[in-house]
Amino acid sequence: MTTLVLLLVFFGTLVVVGGGLVFVNRRRLASVAAARNRISDAPDAGRGTGRAASTILRDDRVSEIRALNELLSGRGLTVQLAGELARAGSRQRPGEFLLITALSGLSGMTLVSYAIGPLAALVGLAVGMSLPWLFLRRRQRARSEAFERQLPDALDLLTNSLKAGYSLQAAMEFVGRETTAPLGPEFLRFYDEQRLGVDVRTALLALQDRIGTDDARMFVTSLILQRETGGNLAELLQTIGNLIRQRLQFRGQLAVLTAEPKGAARLLSAMPLVLFVVIGFLNPAYIQPMISSPGGRLALGVAVLLVGLGYAIMSRIADVEI
Repeated sequence: MTTLVLLLVFFGTLVVVGGGLVFVNRRRLASVAAARNRISDAPDAGRGTGRAASTILRDDRVSEIRALNELLSGRGLTVQLAGELARAGSRQRPGEFLLITALSGLSGMTLVSYAIGPLAALVGLAVGMSLPWLFLRRRQRARSEAFERQLPDALDLLTNSLKAGYSLQAAMEFVGRETTAPLGPEFLRFYDEQRLGVDVRTALLALQDRIGTDDARMFVTSLILQRETGGNLAELLQTIGNLIRQRLQFRGQLAVLTAEPKGAARLLSAMPLVLFVVIGFLNPAYIQPMISSPGGRLALGVAVLLVGLGYAIMSRIADVEI
């Protein structure tokens, strides 16, 4: 048990030191990454030799680490995780994300084992491994909301382009150039894919998978059906844009109605923490046994877990799917 604790402390210290170095050098790393992106996106990048010439082909590696890439390549989990990262707009590889998840789990297990005891180490492992996934879901949700806000205006622009005589592909390129991220680059990617030989239906389905919202599915399904059955595409897109605007308006009204239970969930979840801090400030001796004794630390950990579970349940009850 002592060896296990020492190993956990070692890995936890390694993660903290590595994270601190990355945080200190974040500006330099960001500038290096921006320079590499400019070099790889330059028009003459493929004319040279070395690294620039190797970027002509698509990089399908799941990790920069060769052993990890060979272990994870071609597996169902890796393919599914790559799709999840794409929907979040992340440039991370699946191998990098899994490695971060493992390090986060080891860090959580180390901290909980040191603060509460070895019996609660598995709880710390589970919480630590779940944190990267929670951040990934949050990024996906924020990106989906941005897509939903941009899509009605993009459909109006697409409709006007079709009425002006543009083809669907040219109109998608025009909308992609005139629309900001995250929707604009996705439209441009659709244009590039079908220009390089990908079937329009396949490129539309790939666009739907990358966006991953119900509005995008309705938009793509309408385009596919119109190409197969015919009809006025401009009027169809105008109708879809008006429908999406009505849905967004209804969601806004629904958010106002559910604001009270969501606020109650946040308030009730914050009250135990606030009371613990206030009592610890006013009477430290009253709180000291809970922090110093193993039983008190275990009870404190269980309380934190139950409060988090209650907040998740109350938030889920107040979340209405439409």
